[in-house]
Amino acid sequence: MTHAAPDPKSRLSRRTVMATAAWTTPVLAALASAPLAAASNEPLIVGLTGFGATRCGTVDAGQVRFEATIGEKPAPTTGTVAIQLPVGLEFTTGGRTANVTIGAGGVARVPAFRATGTAGAYTITATYEGVVAYAYGSITASPGQVVQITRDVGTSSSNAPQINWSTVPGLTTATVGAISGDQANSSAGSNAAVLVAGGLVRYWGRNVGADQSAPGTLQYGGTNVTNMTFVDAWTSLQDGNTSTGGVATGSTGTEVYQWYRTGTGTGAPVVAKVTGITGTVIAAESNDGFSYVLTTAGLHYWGNATSGTTVTATLISGTAGASAISTYGVRETSFVHGGAVLFANGAIRQWTNGHTLTTVAGAPTGIAQVEANSGAIIVRTTNGDLWTSGSAFGFSAGGAAWTRRARNVAAFASWAIRNYVGGLYITSTGTMMQFHASTRIPGISVDYAFKAEAKTADATGKAITKVFASDGTYLALASDGSVYAWGGNLDNGTRGNPKLVPSDNVIDLNVWGYHPTAGSYYGGGYVIEGTVC
Repeated sequence: MTHAAPDPKSRLSRRTVMATAAWTTPVLAALASAPLAAASNEPLIVGLTGFGATRCGTVDAGQVRFEATIGEKPAPTTGTVAIQLPVGLEFTTGGRTANVTIGAGGVARVPAFRATGTAGAYTITATYEGVVAYAYGSITASPGQVVQITRDVGTSSSNAPQINWSTVPGLTTATVGAISGDQANSSAGSNAAVLVAGGLVRYWGRNVGADQSAPGTLQYGGTNVTNMTFVDAWTSLQDGNTSTGGVATGSTGTEVYQWYRTGTGTGAPVVAKVTGITGTVIAAESNDGFSYVLTTAGLHYWGNATSGTTVTATLISGTAGASAISTYGVRETSFVHGGAVLFANGAIRQWTNGHTLTTVAGAPTGIAQVEANSGAIIVRTTNGDLWTSGSAFGFSAGGAAWTRRARNVAAFASWAIRNYVGGLYITSTGTMMQFHASTRIPGISVDYAFKAEAKTADATGKAITKVFASDGTYLALASDGSVYAWGGNLDNGTRGNPKLVPSDNVIDLNVWGYHPTAGSYYGGGYVIEGTVC
């Protein structure tokens, strides 16, 4: 590995942003991982189903299933499969281990269990005759109190940031939301929106028109917008641009609203009802410039309305049957936007600076999670493999072509600035790994081959369920509600290690990070604090 300096980015003058994902109420079940095909008469076990649950809820017996075989035949019903639940899941009869008798067809059904941990990714382990398989699933946050967090303005990406906390009054039933920000007002230049009881959208921030001390409620035509299930928000990064906005949707395309506001101080944002969208909503994302709603009819987009009461979306031809999206939009000295759409058959199509889609060749099959950035596309498959493609990996083994980087991955989060990329992933055992790669950009970055490094320190022995990644700032949430923060990318010679952040039974967390110039690191977010199940 070649380094021009111990920290090649210490001379940079550029912006960096980590776009937080749009969240929805309980969905998400990833299929289980499986070993390769067994030879004749050798034991084999594979996962058949994943799971999804709301925190403090119960997953019914038999929802998670494994299949055991001996050679080409189902395992005998006299056999058993050992089931191990991770910390954060517990059988309704108590404990986290069970021996399950194999049923007809070699199927082993996991007994009912409760989701007692924080929101995030969880892995159930099954062992049959020494062979191991995994079932991946997720817990969605239960309602709780929103607490705003900010970090100090770091003088180096290698320093663990100081995190500050303050309650957002009146938001005691929040479940999901989004937050973004810029360098304004010492990390206080953020804007956020969360969903609360009744599907109301509550918002606050520097530009959206409502202070943290008195969050606003999204209204259209003088009436509260209700029954929303998806929400996303953005903040412009352009110097002198004080714009913010977002999108909220109900379960169908007839219930889509977009908001926009510029400036500071208090005052209601412009709220427009979005027309031209049909079908059941699958995902919704909003960025500076464009917003997107994916439905069963396909992917719809529109230029964000800055005035008026309605705006019409355009359906992108050929996107019916898509199952997920990942989008980005950054306005600096120039405007860059793009994204990717994942189809049920595993195909990925992408766009850059326009909405003409092109097929991404060579993608792996069985994709469960996709993130598109300006220099990379990163995916996780249903069997837990992490794959990468794109120019940011040009100096790494496998280059820009699709290359498998890790196995047994439960979830990941990534960021990228052109050919400079990094992030975190969680293994099936709850360990978090930080990764980094770059292809030389003159005056910006050096060639750096893909590298992954385990992050422990204060988080040693903890089962990590969610990770959040931005350029120079990283946060992680453990199943017991503890939160960890650290600074530094893997090309920083003096990078930090996870430090425990004082918190009280955190059940979900969302974070933004921003690096506009060398030596200046901004960030913040919110947590949702809940009660013990």
